[in-house]
Amino acid sequence: MLKKTERLSRFAFSIHFVKGKKTHQKYTSIISSPAPHFKAAVVVGKKVSKKSPTRNSIKRRIYGLIEIARKEKDVTGVYIVIAKPELAKLTKNAFKEAILAEFGGVIN
Repeated sequence: MLKKTERLSRFAFSIHFVKGKKTHQKYTSIISSPAPHFKAAVVVGKKVSKKSPTRNSIKRRIYGLIEIARKEKDVTGVYIVIAKPELAKLTKNAFKEAILAEFGGVIN
């Protein structure tokens, strides 16, 4: 899980959501903006799952995988990850591989 200082505030979220570069992939859409520090946010809407425990677990898993990808490389910038409904249908291993591949493709 990311530290609170590495997560986006609501105000910063709205700014970067509009100004950021949008990358659409199979399981996520990632909005990225250059910045001197690292910040991230994850959005899992009701279209992904109607049940809040499922949405929250997906969000926690994505935050954990973002942290793993960030530790592998020295990453700076602001990233907003928006989950798509197909993501909830994946197994745990496929989920991990998909998120790391999609996030890794954006931070390169």
